[in-house]
Amino acid sequence: MQKKNWKILSPICFIIIGLVYWLTHLISLTLLPVFADEAIYIRWAQLIIDDWQRYLFFSMNDGKTPLFVWLVAGALKIWHDPLFAGRLVSLIAGFIQIKITAETIKELGGGKLAQIFGAFTIVLLPFWYFHHRMALMDALLTTFLSASFLWLLKTNQDKKYFTINIFLAILFLGLALFTKIPAILFFPSLVLISFLPQKKSSFIVRLGQSSLVILGGILIFALLKLTPIFSQLFSRGSDFLYPINELLDKGALTVFWANTQRIFQALFRYLSWPIVVLPFFGLFQAKLRKTHVILILSFLGFVLPILVLGKTIYPRYILPSIFPLTVSAALSFEYIVRRAQASFKNLFYFIFQAAFIVLALTSIVQTSFLFMILSWKNPYYLPFVPIDRVQYLTEWSAGNGIKESTELMLKATKEHSLIVATEGYFGTLPDGVLMYLHNQDYTNLRVEGIGQPVYAIPDKFIEQSNGYEKVWLLVNSHREKMRLMESNSDLLIEQYCRGNNAPCLQLWDITSLIKN
Repeated sequence: MQKKNWKILSPICFIIIGLVYWLTHLISLTLLPVFADEAIYIRWAQLIIDDWQRYLFFSMNDGKTPLFVWLVAGALKIWHDPLFAGRLVSLIAGFIQIKITAETIKELGGGKLAQIFGAFTIVLLPFWYFHHRMALMDALLTTFLSASFLWLLKTNQDKKYFTINIFLAILFLGLALFTKIPAILFFPSLVLISFLPQKKSSFIVRLGQSSLVILGGILIFALLKLTPIFSQLFSRGSDFLYPINELLDKGALTVFWANTQRIFQALFRYLSWPIVVLPFFGLFQAKLRKTHVILILSFLGFVLPILVLGKTIYPRYILPSIFPLTVSAALSFEYIVRRAQASFKNLFYFIFQAAFIVLALTSIVQTSFLFMILSWKNPYYLPFVPIDRVQYLTEWSAGNGIKESTELMLKATKEHSLIVATEGYFGTLPDGVLMYLHNQDYTNLRVEGIGQPVYAIPDKFIEQSNGYEKVWLLVNSHREKMRLMESNSDLLIEQYCRGNNAPCLQLWDITSLIKN
């Protein structure tokens, strides 16, 4: 009777999970202003739309493989709002992630309760929720890597569809490498699958299958070598990873400890303590102990190189490692619930286990709902870890005021020709402005980046401004070194402040200064 009930309830549960996902994720999707990397990727996608022969592989010049940008270009052909279109790609990837996670849990021996728990974890918890609502590569990367993991698992367990499963495992790994190069950090996870307890094939056979998938994925990635700018993919490595000599100078242990603190702070803040702790409870689960060990090692295999060598570590970099951790947590949660049911007659053990279950669920719900509500109402108060708070909310990389400034520019061009200088050369500015200008009529408008910080207006830009009636400057207050607020505060058109003494985005009319 219980199995029949599950057969009826299970599809209903997953339909509800899907509805909850779209409802919670679509609300206020673009309320958080565009982030610097989002502006870059969306702008690259727009360039592909304008001239695909020239810009199809343009992202490789910045060390980024192109698949995510291609998908954003496709979304931009359908949706007018560029930020919504870009974020929708990650949103769809997240929806697929739910199914992949549930299927992986099933393949590893988890029941319906574990599958539903894992699915709701993907929907609700901030680590997943936030990144599935951002036009960044990490969510799509994680989905492809998770899919490769799942189909390699199916390859080991289902000989009937071996060819299809191994092909899909290779394909998804190749797509992951086409999305972001750090997909190579997932290779240990694919090798570790070989160590899972299997009765249908030997360890050597399973190891061979893992090796075949990795080799096949690399061969797909190698197709990019046909492009003349392939070598550029590896030009930005020193921006994110310490060279060995620099690592030794700084102290390898010091770097490792600082990075570990940042990562675990993010894990407890965005995943909640139950998801971090539950995998270790799985080590007491005799039937799936080895599975939990493999999943924990998969997590460590991905994050350890980042902890050891990472120069600049943001939580989004470790998103793929959260997948095996989430799967392990779901399996452990089901194990604890079953133990509680079995120990119902032993009042002490039952109360202890039931209390843990209630506390865990309460923490997950509280963490999730607080993050969601703030995302819908006022993202500025989101409980980010410090490094995320800086990049998404308080520094130049946060795109506060960009959309509003662009609207003012377009409004001004109805009466005057206008040239706008922006700080920087790419990123939040001027890419954020150009992103919102795409497919708009801005024949009377020109936007040029002049670098940062802004100590003076470059002569080249002054020459360019001769053919325009109005000259504006868009700059963050802490990068504006001309002291306009002290000497020419009346020239300020508008400013968009981030709060708590964080820098403001300022729009200045500097026509009189330039023309004179």
